[in-house]
Amino acid sequence: MSMLYDVYLHIKDRIDERLEEFRRLFSEGSDKDIFKEMCFCICTPQNNAQKAWKAVCRLDDEGRLENGAFEEAAEVLRAEGVRFHKNKASYILKNRSLFYPNIRERISRIARDKEQAETRDTLAKSVSGWGLKEASHFLRNIGLGSRICILDRHILRQLALNGVIETTALSPKTYHGIEQRMMRFAEQERIPVDALDLTLWYQEKRELFK
Repeated sequence: MSMLYDVYLHIKDRIDERLEEFRRLFSEGSDKDIFKEMCFCICTPQNNAQKAWKAVCRLDDEGRLENGAFEEAAEVLRAEGVRFHKNKASYILKNRSLFYPNIRERISRIARDKEQAETRDTLAKSVSGWGLKEASHFLRNIGLGSRICILDRHILRQLALNGVIETTALSPKTYHGIEQRMMRFAEQERIPVDALDLTLWYQEKRELFK
């Protein structure tokens, strides 16, 4: 067994619990729960994930997630340390007008009869402020992304350290190729690809988050 597989076994119960939470969200969570995940994935690029989630939860607690004006949303994001807070607030309001309420129905319609990667690619083009990474992250966090990869800088660095890729440079053109390499690596390591993401994140950050 590899060292990475040993790490996976060490945290497997925690990973399984987290993935089950994700799987339940889309089927059992509210439209607001799903929209919160969309907003979280809007805020994460070039930001600390914990700060992004704290900011989104504060927007929700203060009633600004569903109804807040641009200035109110931007101020909360700024106060919680989210970089590019004005851009992020603008994206949240624009996507709120497109997807919320009834976000579950809208996502279900986009995903109908599609492979996960195709759904991801469609969302990346449809949601303001997203690329392939953010769309992958969102689908994983609502339980619809078990066969796609979240290629953020932490995962890319770990893939390079494990010899899966030669460079951490990423573009829309190279995303799919690196994703296929990560999937082959998951098979080689005998770790489900969504669990591999969390295992590599743990290797990088020594924590499990979202």
